[in-house]
Amino acid sequence: MKSMSSLRLFRICSRSRTAPSAFHLPLPGRRVISSTPPPLLHGPPAATKSVDTLIIGGGPMGLSTAYHLAMQRRSRSHPDDDDDDVSNSRSPSIAVVERDPTYARSSATLSAGGVRQQFSAAENIQMSLYGRDFLRDAARLLSVHHPDHDDVVDVQFREHGYLFLSSSLEGKRQLEQNHRLQKSLGCRDHVLLTPLQLKERFPWLNVEDILLGSYGAKGEGWFD
Repeated sequence: MKSMSSLRLFRICSRSRTAPSAFHLPLPGRRVISSTPPPLLHGPPAATKSVDTLIIGGGPMGLSTAYHLAMQRRSRSHPDDDDDDVSNSRSPSIAVVERDPTYARSSATLSAGGVRQQFSAAENIQMSLYGRDFLRDAARLLSVHHPDHDDVVDVQFREHGYLFLSSSLEGKRQLEQNHRLQKSLGCRDHVLLTPLQLKERFPWLNVEDILLGSYGAKGEGWFD
């Protein structure tokens, strides 16, 4: 039996729907050869006066852009490079400007983030599948090795599932259509549940006016 707090629950009726500081991004998963703590952890103003790429805002979108741009450049410049020493890397530099580099007051870090593949657009489903796999492997992808200490990342990804419910024929058809698309794109752990199946799996749920449920048992949940 799952408690009400162990999954995200959605109901579908008729239709779906401080002064800035700059810090440089060390390449995740690589070893930083330096005698000072990695700037990404402490966020001091960067001494560099010019960079190849400047990203304004170090929230999820800004940092994700910086990370993937850095990894793309590394793979293009050193496709066969397995050396952890990137101190002499000649890749174009990337800097992120963030008002609160400590993230003590940043809204993105003050709330949990949700992950699901139950969308009606193929692009959203594919991006979420990539995000799911990224979060599952985040400890390896995002941890930064340092001579003095390792910054090991734990995003606390909890795959407790999302449940969508429909109480109308139009909503039921939409769930069925979405489910077919999600399955075709690789969502293997998503199931459609009848009211009886919903009641068996979630005894606390009132299913009197429910026609169909869509549940992602794995790969969906939240991280903090």
